[in-house]
Amino acid sequence: MFTFHHRALLKIYIVSFLFLLCTFYVNAEISERGAILIKECENAVSLRRYNILEKKADELRRLGRTQANREEEITGEALHLHALICVRDTSDFTPGIEALTKEVSILKNINLQSYAIVCRTLSSYYQRILSDYSQALHYASENLETARTLADRNMEASALSAVASIYFQKLDASGWTYAIQAYDLSKEIGDLPNRYITACNMANYLYNNQKFEESLKYLEEANEFAIRADFEGEKSYLNSFRGDLYCCLGKPEQAEKFYLLSLEDSPSTSNYDKIYSRLCYAMFLVRQKRLNEALNMLNNISEMVGKYKVTTFEKEIYTLLSLIYEEKGEFARSLDYYKKYTQTALNLFSEQKEREFAILDLRNKVSEEERKNATQSIEIIKRGRTILILSTIGVIFILILVGGIIYHRRKMTDYKQTISRYLDNMRQERHLREQLEKANIEHRESRSTSSLNNGKSLELYQQLEKLMKEEHLYRDSSLSLDKTAGILSTNRTYLSQVVNEKAGKSFSSYVNEYRLNEAVELLSDPNNNEPLKHIGAKVGFTSPSNFYTLFRQRVGVSPSVFRENIKKIDTDIQNYQNDNLN
Repeated sequence: MFTFHHRALLKIYIVSFLFLLCTFYVNAEISERGAILIKECENAVSLRRYNILEKKADELRRLGRTQANREEEITGEALHLHALICVRDTSDFTPGIEALTKEVSILKNINLQSYAIVCRTLSSYYQRILSDYSQALHYASENLETARTLADRNMEASALSAVASIYFQKLDASGWTYAIQAYDLSKEIGDLPNRYITACNMANYLYNNQKFEESLKYLEEANEFAIRADFEGEKSYLNSFRGDLYCCLGKPEQAEKFYLLSLEDSPSTSNYDKIYSRLCYAMFLVRQKRLNEALNMLNNISEMVGKYKVTTFEKEIYTLLSLIYEEKGEFARSLDYYKKYTQTALNLFSEQKEREFAILDLRNKVSEEERKNATQSIEIIKRGRTILILSTIGVIFILILVGGIIYHRRKMTDYKQTISRYLDNMRQERHLREQLEKANIEHRESRSTSSLNNGKSLELYQQLEKLMKEEHLYRDSSLSLDKTAGILSTNRTYLSQVVNEKAGKSFSSYVNEYRLNEAVELLSDPNNNEPLKHIGAKVGFTSPSNFYTLFRQRVGVSPSVFRENIKKIDTDIQNYQNDNLN
């Protein structure tokens, strides 16, 4: 006859067996339909058809949710975000990026293709949206290493171009080597989209080195590839670049011809390129001393910036306005715009990120050398892989059995101890958090190089705290950085910096902390039988899965286990009191 102990052991064996099956088949988790959609998405990426990419990525994401296939869902999320980033969409990417960051290390051990897609998206986000070149280079290097592991030469050429682009945007000539490697590889394999982007990279680097004739040769080559690939949306960028080159070559009439062509927007021209082309033309007009025309163009640009919410070019706009008003003799207005330029530049500058980039740059170069040295030993490693895998599986199986037995015996005790400790800590948490928050604020303010007014930032942070504590603003599931900034009559960049400085965390983490605190309070009531998903929605979470994940990270157990143990603790207390009364 089976005892409870026997049934527990049988359950452990079954779970262990299923785990091993998942280990063997983990690389086959993408469904047939999912694989087709990923292929279609990657084709849309190559052809720069971002509207198609967004639709196909959404379909892949929905497919993953329907089939409870997290791998497909996160890959679809990465591709969807990539489409938005490439057209400089103004959406709040923070929740999606945070989800990708949490999943990326897991994907590396499950599916390298999905891992490469996520790394590419994260790299693009940090490069194009945040200008955080250290993080961008980290994920771009991971993408490049994965492409080489998969022996995918198209992917490798694209990854090399991405690394070169990051160095170029940082104005670091070290990326020239990567640009040449990407160009030679794309020429060898003959992939048209890669040939286009690598030719553009070569033109950009040569332009920065003031080799304008050579740059123009590569740009014309890129234009030929764009025509052959039907990259209609690239015309604006290419014509702006031509205008810049002819201007540098001392041919203003030809330059203006191409600048005017760049203003002829097509339906596939991104909002970013529309503004960029007009900004290039405005710079040209300033150089030609056609100040009124330049001022009219900048007013048009300002309207488009407000309409499309593309703030990437704020520094350049303020610089041009300052120069124009200086030339016109309106020095007060010139000084005002120069101050705005300085403020914007200071907000974007980060000494820490520069140090991180230098470290990652060094690591990347060391990794490149190590990769070359390791190539000769790959065949030997492959021969021993089968034996190593079987040995590892055997060890894992034994460890799972032993760990399962120990876990089964200690599970309930550990849960109760975890809940009890957490409840005890909650009584001191508010006081400790206030002290720590005060110390962090003093420490950050003493070392901050930012030009933010401390009095104004503290007042704004206190207003935010009041909204959270007294009006429970965090319960709004649609709450975003933009929405909160609107409530407080400020801008999202300033509010984000204040939260980072005063609270020591991102805006989304700050809001989720309030939501989790209230969720803990609600679940700590043993008489509260409200469904968990209702509690999550009540405190502001948009999805139960997000609520469960963040709650487990914060407390150490799931909401259901937390509630179960709270009730058990309450029952134990009542039994103890009844025993004492009797």
